[in-house]
Amino acid sequence: MNRPQANTTGGDQSVLLLGDSRMAFPIAKALHKQGVNVSAGVSIYSNYLEWSRYVSQTFAHPSTDAGTDEALPVILDWLDQNPQIDVIQPVSESASRLILRHRATFEQYARLVMPASQTVELCANKGEMFRLCEKLKIPLAPFERVHSLDALFGASRRIGFPLIVKPSTVDAELFGRKAIIARSEQDLVEVFSVWPDLHPELIIQKFVKGPRLSVIFSAQEGKLLKAVAVSARRTHEEDGTGYTVLGVTVAPTPVIQQATERLVGALDYIFTGCAQFIVDPDTGETTFMEINPRTSLARISEAAGVPHSVLGLRQALGETILDQGDPWATKLGVRYVWTKGDLMRLKRGVASGMKTWSDAMFELPILMLDACRAHHAIFDPVDPMPMIGTYLNVVIKRIRRPKGAQFQTRTALR
Repeated sequence: MNRPQANTTGGDQSVLLLGDSRMAFPIAKALHKQGVNVSAGVSIYSNYLEWSRYVSQTFAHPSTDAGTDEALPVILDWLDQNPQIDVIQPVSESASRLILRHRATFEQYARLVMPASQTVELCANKGEMFRLCEKLKIPLAPFERVHSLDALFGASRRIGFPLIVKPSTVDAELFGRKAIIARSEQDLVEVFSVWPDLHPELIIQKFVKGPRLSVIFSAQEGKLLKAVAVSARRTHEEDGTGYTVLGVTVAPTPVIQQATERLVGALDYIFTGCAQFIVDPDTGETTFMEINPRTSLARISEAAGVPHSVLGLRQALGETILDQGDPWATKLGVRYVWTKGDLMRLKRGVASGMKTWSDAMFELPILMLDACRAHHAIFDPVDPMPMIGTYLNVVIKRIRRPKGAQFQTRTALR
């Protein structure tokens, strides 16, 4: 098979998006506006991407979120039947990992919008990324890598409280959370009565207060093309450790700019990524968190002037990228909301007793105001059907994919 001779005549390219992620919607829109034919693989967790007017065709496959290869033969079978695909782009962490495990196979079908394998693997390992930060003199709060409960509690006494504990692997969960904040030894004891068997290594680190700052960037051969900083004003977890539900583009500090440029250069980074930091608003103390080697917060970054969707396509096709000017010259004050995530946060707060109904009703008008003046994760006024499907999912999910439905494929697992 010698398929990846992609069409570069302009306006006739075909792209396949893989992964059940909110990031797929702005990518599909941006590519559609460029005359690109957008296809997508979807599962029952796809936020109804198959209903989007910006997607020309979709096919169902098992969810990649399970971390298995169950979806692989279905995807390859579809690619066998659709030789017109020029480029494949993962739009979620799980899809990226699936492609990473079988990269050589996918590259037989199409070009990939995805950083080099060694970059993806390094970024996924927080411990090794922290080593790189130390080498590059990137601001980093004191930390230790631990592999047992004894080591965890020993490190906590050396680092001091408050502190944060997180998985060594990017996007993994720890007791159902992205990270655990402990303000005292008692907090740590209450959470860590046992060692989480899924994690051979954890990172324990001094806690730096402040909003998470995500730098969404596009790069080529280790040089920034465009970048925008997004401050997470709210997340779907009350302690700020969750996914962003309200973000605003802000001016990055010189420290953040230099750190991002050094990391992109050291990694010889290509395509898009998201470098995350914490900046204490009172002291200016800054610490690196991680780099997600994929598209993140795609809606707000596109709106702020980072055309990563089109830049990624052009790079994958081997086309010349025109000078983008000052990489940090993007729009400030652009707002982003994930309203459903906000509503789920309120619902969990009331259900757990952390909030009263009066607390929730007080917050609700604020959420609605934010929803009226921001770009949405999924909702687009000229493409409303996916949002309608998402909010009606409780009613229609049972008929969307019949229980026990099987996926038939012609191809064997590669």
